[in-house]
Amino acid sequence: MNEKKLVQNFKSYINVSSSKEEKNGTIQEVKPKLLTGELVTGVAHNVVMLTPLSERDHGRLGSVFVTNYKLSFVPLERSQQDECSQRNHLLGPHDVPLLAVGAVWLTDGGPVRRRRLMPCGDMPGKVKGLQIICKNMKVITFSFTTAPMHSGRKIALSLMHHAFPKRHHLLFAFEYHEPYYPTLPSELNMFQRPGDWKRELERCECPHWRITCINGTSDAFMLTAGETLIVPNSVLDYNLVESARHFRSGRVPVWVWGRPEGAALLRSGELLPTEQAPTAESVLLEQIRRSHPKLTPPQVLYLCGNSFTTTGSNANILPPLSSLQASFKKLMDLCTPTKLSGFWRRSPSKSRWETLKRFYRHDINVFWVQDAQYHSVLESSKWLRHVATCLALADEAAHHLARNVTVVLQEGEGVDYSAVVSSLTQLLLEPHWRTLVGFQSLVQKEWLALGHPFCDRYGLPSPGNPKETREQSPGQVAPVFLLFLDCTWQLTRQFPASFQFTETYLTTLWDCTHNQIFDTFLFNCSRDRELAYTNKKNQQSFVPVWDWGEQFSEQDKALFYNPLYAMSAKPSNVTPNRSSIISSPNKQAVELPRLEPCTSVAGTELWSQCYERWLLPLDVPHAGDVQYHVFHYAVLKEIQQLNEKLNSLSIFSNRQSLGGSSASGAEGPGDRTAVSRFYPFSRSRGPAAPALDAMQLSAIDAASLLDSLSLLNAPD
Repeated sequence: MNEKKLVQNFKSYINVSSSKEEKNGTIQEVKPKLLTGELVTGVAHNVVMLTPLSERDHGRLGSVFVTNYKLSFVPLERSQQDECSQRNHLLGPHDVPLLAVGAVWLTDGGPVRRRRLMPCGDMPGKVKGLQIICKNMKVITFSFTTAPMHSGRKIALSLMHHAFPKRHHLLFAFEYHEPYYPTLPSELNMFQRPGDWKRELERCECPHWRITCINGTSDAFMLTAGETLIVPNSVLDYNLVESARHFRSGRVPVWVWGRPEGAALLRSGELLPTEQAPTAESVLLEQIRRSHPKLTPPQVLYLCGNSFTTTGSNANILPPLSSLQASFKKLMDLCTPTKLSGFWRRSPSKSRWETLKRFYRHDINVFWVQDAQYHSVLESSKWLRHVATCLALADEAAHHLARNVTVVLQEGEGVDYSAVVSSLTQLLLEPHWRTLVGFQSLVQKEWLALGHPFCDRYGLPSPGNPKETREQSPGQVAPVFLLFLDCTWQLTRQFPASFQFTETYLTTLWDCTHNQIFDTFLFNCSRDRELAYTNKKNQQSFVPVWDWGEQFSEQDKALFYNPLYAMSAKPSNVTPNRSSIISSPNKQAVELPRLEPCTSVAGTELWSQCYERWLLPLDVPHAGDVQYHVFHYAVLKEIQQLNEKLNSLSIFSNRQSLGGSSASGAEGPGDRTAVSRFYPFSRSRGPAAPALDAMQLSAIDAASLLDSLSLLNAPD
């Protein structure tokens, strides 16, 4: 009887067999893969990485390393399930960049949280376990019960020190010494120099606007923007300097996009509460009206409400950044459960509600408990409501612009929601921005050149701050860029054949925003980036995230391209001469064709691939929208093979060529391999997919990679 009790109460933390070294009492050691300039700052051997959402506390035995770049777990024994279908050259299957660490919790050696560790808080003398909540919703749990004494505390100290740096120049981007040879496409506009803005102004054919570089001189008035601004022809630089004193952060209305018929899209900050502010705004709006050939008055959209009137011009009002951050926190709690089931059998005397309160009091997110209340919790987060509001505002702005009416977006300091709505508006109006290169150029223009404060919104130390403190206002941290990516995904879902890129590209881009090798999302403005480059130790240029070859193979990059876009009538990357739309300046301008999205909350969905991909119970085979992509890839491949047959018939025109091409063993739509719901972020469940032949890669371009073997030969 006693022996039976011992068997039932035994808890196994590992599911690996003991080796000779473990029996002899020695510690097996493995080493991580390090990049140039990467140094190991903390190590712990014989650590168990617990399986996420497992009924039993089982896991993998290995070693944990903390470097100045990443948190890495290296298992003692390799497994086929270690590899994802998407493989990153810079990160291993169990690696996490330090900037992706959102929260660190102490545990009792299992998945139950004890308390959260703060960057400047105290560290207990003994650490039995750690749970890391990543910013991309990934949850990693380590148990140090089988590790050497004090190794858990060393890992925790090193992780808290390097994952939450006190100064900006301590980021790994300043230590990365790998030589970089740019391979960016020539069509990509970085919007870094006046010539880049001139090219965009000429592309849009807007002759009533001019480029000014006064912001790059000692008279600069918009310190968080680049040196180049586009303003009406009739506005003098002196008038801009005077008017900037009445706008928050000097954010006077500046041009970001236009059409040849006269309508333009502008971004502006809110007015300061001064007596002359309304007059200064009226003067600038009059100059904007004169820039329109029809002298049409501009339409001002107050994204966060109008502080000078009781009612705004629209019913859709976006929340403060603090409310957006609170909404995202509720969404993250929903998508990061730490246990699969609860403790119902351990507390039979307690009611269900009392046990639920116990879970929330101890920050225990139970998967099945949350699943029963999924829709109510999602609704209470209001995240989809904010997404729908952004889409509604962008649709309203696109509606005015399509009717040749200038639109001015006014919000706060003009760097957050105005960037979201402006980017979405251009996606609705112009096919150029819906291509892969065009979308990247759009991010460069709206988010980098015009100074979205990525450091402040991600909670990073501000550049140039000499203090050793990491004080960050809670109201400044907010996932504004993620909100834009979510809205973009909603558009790709509603218009599946209108975008060249896929949701896999958007999810990968979100992951890369927390990768500190790339400088794209590491600064508040272009001035900080230029100053950091002059202070960089090795005087090498930073690596932009758009050079995807630094991270992924051609097979992985092929998944960024939409097969439906390739099969549809694909517009050119460069917009044609749009002045041909109207035959004479005296004629009425026709309405510009645009996408008209559903802007209600009921028309939005949760972005499952981005938020729920780490939840193993949801990653089931033969499920999800990815199955449609598998079918579309197969159809596109069959179309290409049929075209090859037609070409061979036209060249040889004989039965032998017909028979030879028919026996080529083409793989049709019915031969596609089933994949799991969150492919390509799922763990491998079968044999690895064969890679493309080197000759094939050199003979086809990026669009043809869609027809390759990458997705069709995905692991089962």
